[in-house]
Amino acid sequence: MARIGIAELLLILIMLGVIVTVIVVVSRLSRRRASAARTPAAPSFRPSLPIPAPVPPSPVSASPVSPASVPAAAYPVSAPPVASPVSAPPASVFTPSSSGPHLGIDFGTSNTAAVLRTADGRRLPLLFDGSPMLPSAVFAAENGRIAVGRDALHLARTAPERFEPSPKRCIDDGHVLLGDREYAVADVIAAVLARVLDEARHTLDGATPSITVTHPAAWGPTRRDTLLAAAQRAGAPAADLLPEPIAAARFLTRLHGATVQPDAAIVVYDFGAGTFDATVLLHRDGRFNVAATEGLTDTGGRDIDAALLQHIAGMYAARDAATWQRLERPATPADHRARWTLLDDVRTAKEMLSRAPSTLIHLPLFEDELLLTRDHVEALAGPIVDRTVAATKSALWAAGPAAARVGAVFLVGGSSRIPLAATALHRAIAVPPTTLERPETVVAEGAAAEVLA
Repeated sequence: MARIGIAELLLILIMLGVIVTVIVVVSRLSRRRASAARTPAAPSFRPSLPIPAPVPPSPVSASPVSPASVPAAAYPVSAPPVASPVSAPPASVFTPSSSGPHLGIDFGTSNTAAVLRTADGRRLPLLFDGSPMLPSAVFAAENGRIAVGRDALHLARTAPERFEPSPKRCIDDGHVLLGDREYAVADVIAAVLARVLDEARHTLDGATPSITVTHPAAWGPTRRDTLLAAAQRAGAPAADLLPEPIAAARFLTRLHGATVQPDAAIVVYDFGAGTFDATVLLHRDGRFNVAATEGLTDTGGRDIDAALLQHIAGMYAARDAATWQRLERPATPADHRARWTLLDDVRTAKEMLSRAPSTLIHLPLFEDELLLTRDHVEALAGPIVDRTVAATKSALWAAGPAAARVGAVFLVGGSSRIPLAATALHRAIAVPPTTLERPETVVAEGAAAEVLA
């Protein structure tokens, strides 16, 4: 028998090692393929909220600003260095309900927003003429038909006596005089809600959803009954009511992922175009309860617009009093159009200054351009924002010891976009406010999801 040399032995050992390595690799690959075959593919994510179109201009009130004094409460607060507002995390997809489509409506003083929750769980902000905001305004035509939204704003230029910009303010009046005819308040509000329902039916191919309409937390039974009557007259088969701050808190905590400790109070700072409400909520046993609320019916974003208009009047009325009088009290159709243009530009400039340090306002009739800066706006808006902060502190004081620990401050309403609001509120309460990209639709979002709570 021939002897095996050392070289041959080493070669045999190397070949055996290669064979063993190949066997191990093939075995591992086989196991991985088998495991992958048993593991289901991850579901693809589809956003539940379409991005709505930008809000087009709406008219503003030019009534003089006369802030009533609101005493600041003795709620103990501190004033640390002001940090940037904390943004809430992205919205999460929630479990669909089999209860059918449901419509959440935030019937506001100046604008109305609505979000439709479909049967498969999607949330769709309704669009009115391309915007998620429907002006709450109404206009009574000579034939008695009530036009709403931007149609009402357009028609108001020809017959302002037939126009009501804020039906919500008339909730206690029983009737509204539009032109030479009186209309029941419930009928006027029903016209706005019917416009919203028509858009929902169009989205649902003719089906009518159940609805939840929100209202201020301080509204009593009489006002709530009027709102329910309006919903029924609008053609809603089933309607529920929900306080606005509770709707906002439900959206922010359950659908948007904001975290609040169970024993901490929640402050909802609702700064709208026409009114302001501050509400303190307590979250216990999975439910939100109103501990205290303070409302300012004469304080809103339009008051800031009016202050800006007064600022402009102080400069241009001195330059040419007769021309400014045409803008202040228009008598001809051309002057009315010029005034509406100015009011729209003032409101748009204010909104732009929430994002930019300066902008220009065109002065019709004067054919001039006025430079306006964020510092100008904040100086004029300061007393108005201070009133909202004082009302918020009063609500905290009224809530008592249960609100001693504030876990979150939620900013809702279109006027809460003003940077000064978040800054002043943080200084007063020492809790960074939670802001959202579209604060106008927060309440409607919560109302649409209310049936899932």
